Amino acid sequence: VSTQSTGSSGINAEYGVVSSEVVEHVPCLETFVAQCAQRVKPGGGIMFTTINRTMKSWLFAIMLAEHVAGIVPPGTHEYSKLVPPPALTGPIADCGFEIVEVTGLSFNTITWQWAKSSDLSINYAVTAIRAS
Repeated sequence: VSTQSTGSSGINAEYGVVSSEVVEHVPCLETFVAQCAQRVKPGGGIMFTTINRTMKSWLFAIMLAEHVAGIVPPGTHEYSKLVPPPALTGPIADCGFEIVEVTGLSFNTITWQWAKSSDLSINYAVTAIRAS
């Protein structure tokens, strides 16, 4: 992705920023979201994907994926750092973005394909647009 200077602010601005499977690993969610948001031009979009903090996500994303199937190394995720949707949509909206969509993401372990889903209980995505 190339950057284009906004001029007086000195911050490189983009038409869009995507953070996929990162927010559950950062020390301060609000700071990370704000740092991503400040890089988006007016009218641009931002998208985050992450893991919800539910018992179902603990079972599938931590126990099954890390300890049984070995899809990711054990210890990759800490349950306490998983992010419920309101904990992510709030800071995004606080940065002047309109939430466009919150959708579930499901992983098919047979085809190794991701698909949109109405189920937010494990993985989900938030898409938002900064006002022009």
